Amino acid sequence: MARVERSLERWGDRLVRRLLSEDEAARLPPRPPARAAALALAIAGKEAASKAIGTGWSHGVRWRDVVVEPGPPPIVRLTGRAAEVARSLGSSGATRARLERRGALVLGEVWLLS
Repeated sequence: MARVERSLERWGDRLVRRLLSEDEAARLPPRPPARAAALALAIAGKEAASKAIGTGWSHGVRWRDVVVEPGPPPIVRLTGRAAEVARSLGSSGATRARLERRGALVLGEVWLLS
């Protein structure tokens, strides 16, 4: 949480535009600390999805190729290159996700579904 709060303070909407789709950004609460918490959950979901497909942020997969919709339950949707890579691994491109905040930590798990 602290890292996202500092990054949001430093970069503001520039950070949000780099990481989130327009729809995701529009769903963020307007004020801190709720804005930082929601952004941290989105980042956790995106990072977990990038690990699930095994690329990280390489091989043409971009932050905005993974869309996190708040829950419950949260939905992590793969689009663009992230969906292509998931399908090449035998997945349908659908996911199951668990995102949670534990104190100062935000955790994300994403599973690819067949």
